[in-house]
Amino acid sequence: MLFIAIIIISIADPVNSYGQINYSVKMPEARTVESESITPAPALKHRIAIEQIKNPYWHEKHGEYNEVRLFWDKDVWDRNLSEWASYGYNGIFYYVEPWQETQWSDLLIRNEEFPEARCLTVEQSEQVIEHMKWIFKRAHELGMRNYLFTYQIVTTPAFAKAHGMDKDMPESDTVDWRHNMKDTMGAQYGVRNELTRAYTEAAIAELFRIYEDLDGLNGGMAEALPGKRSTWFAEAIAPGLKRSGRNPVFQMMNWMLPLDEFMEDIAARDVYDNLWVSVMHNGEMITDVKPYPMTFDWAEKSGLPTIIEIVHHNFEGRFPHNSSKLAFEMVQEYKRVPNCVGFLSWCLRYDPNPLFRAALGYYGKNDVSYSDDPWVDALEERYGDRDAAQHFLNACNASAYITPELSAIAWCPMDRGISRQLMLPYWWWSEQDSRWSYLVSPVRGGTLLPVRHYAKVVAQFGDMYRDNDGSDYSRNYDHPGAQEIIWGFGNYPTTPEAHMRNIRRLGEESLREAEAAMKTVKKNIDEATTVYNYMKAYKLLTDYYERKVLAAISALIYSFNGDQADRADALRLSAEAVDRYETAIDFIWENIDRKQGKLKGKWGREFTMPELIEQEKKERDRMPELFKWKANSPANHY
Repeated sequence: MLFIAIIIISIADPVNSYGQINYSVKMPEARTVESESITPAPALKHRIAIEQIKNPYWHEKHGEYNEVRLFWDKDVWDRNLSEWASYGYNGIFYYVEPWQETQWSDLLIRNEEFPEARCLTVEQSEQVIEHMKWIFKRAHELGMRNYLFTYQIVTTPAFAKAHGMDKDMPESDTVDWRHNMKDTMGAQYGVRNELTRAYTEAAIAELFRIYEDLDGLNGGMAEALPGKRSTWFAEAIAPGLKRSGRNPVFQMMNWMLPLDEFMEDIAARDVYDNLWVSVMHNGEMITDVKPYPMTFDWAEKSGLPTIIEIVHHNFEGRFPHNSSKLAFEMVQEYKRVPNCVGFLSWCLRYDPNPLFRAALGYYGKNDVSYSDDPWVDALEERYGDRDAAQHFLNACNASAYITPELSAIAWCPMDRGISRQLMLPYWWWSEQDSRWSYLVSPVRGGTLLPVRHYAKVVAQFGDMYRDNDGSDYSRNYDHPGAQEIIWGFGNYPTTPEAHMRNIRRLGEESLREAEAAMKTVKKNIDEATTVYNYMKAYKLLTDYYERKVLAAISALIYSFNGDQADRADALRLSAEAVDRYETAIDFIWENIDRKQGKLKGKWGREFTMPELIEQEKKERDRMPELFKWKANSPANHY
């Protein structure tokens, strides 16, 4: 078997403005070693990384001149593209930002057929086109294909204004837990008529005529798309691809698109002959190593080449998931998906996960088993001591699973401005939004007991069910021979208490390993201290997470059965959760954010660390209201 001996090379500023660790990983030639673990599956053909195209004129208008400089700097682009290629990636997915303000049609084409859509001067447009041609060509020279994200129905702000489409489209519903905020997208989004259809066709055709080194598009038929979503592809997208005179690939995202309509209106009719499907690993989250069942449905039923997208919006605090082991396990799962030809990783460059990024590319490309050795080699070079390197790798591998495990039980598959790392509201289980209050990750269905369902069963059937998966006969029946799975599932389930104990133990392991690492670190001490601080923050947060879920369980049981003992437990546990939260957030405020107010938790709007503590205290005071303790008669619930 092969592995790559990895050497980390320093860059000028490895700790970014959020205090996060970020560095490049250099991968020299492979060498042969004995296999140490699982027999690997064949390599994945397509391994796609992400780069942002930040509209320089938008950023200039808003005074963000460093973003302007970075966009035009060819040396920066060359370094970034070369880094992805060195990790084993062979594709780049380009995402125009800020996406709610600007899309590729504003920036990358001349809008020859619809000149009223032009947002740039002729000189600006030609300058951008020349620059982007160079970027796409350079990627090709490095052995990487180029794919561009395309949003569903979108014109340009100038086009919308010229044709009287001046009303903003709501992005999300107004709901109480988001503090009655209503986000909007621009007037250029979401208008479906013959004019916008014709514009879409013309813009796509022009795009591929301009950029001969652009290989395809990635996009969905979902958001900002009124009417029957599946028909838009045949009406507007495929005609534009065909008009280009080329045959670029289109990677169809499954996001919010009914599979049966996709099969009927797109795949079955052979609307376009270079079509792939792109399915999100766990929605817009990472909750599990395994992809959700929908991945297999789309891959099997479509029979088309399948890309799996890795999106991780649940790391909203940008805490690290810098685990080579997590990357290996995810890639191994992808290799089991029928028709899977690769993955698309949304690991942005500012994410503090250099080992994870490198490992995704490496294990996707190479037919190898997992070993700690190359990653320990990397960290030894970084921190000057092999024991420290091993302990830091152990800490990274443990901590990377904390947020996914938490998100599996506090589950929502999309980014709705919901925090999971820096706060854990009772919203998840209190029916403030009943769509999510009863669910866990689909991968855990039938094994991980949902909090609300679990509490109702305990309230109805008694403590025999409390933190008991059925394997302890002494808690089930008087006779020792009378054992059965008391929950009636096909497997022993995991109770919420057991799940949270596991999360807490991951936090303890993360800190324990980081403490051991710090004893022998010899190089980059400040950077090593930052890693240690993240591991301690994870440990403190997992103490809070456990108490918060235990408080929710007792609060729910009381709401279902009216037992005053459960009410007392809920109040005690919620007070303990607040105490542990204040300890965790104070540590993060002082040691990671450094009292700058840059690191924020997201709940409808963004909160600084001190504001998060106040929110937690307010929520504790609202517990009777949130869990409807006034309606606590058992007769009302069974």
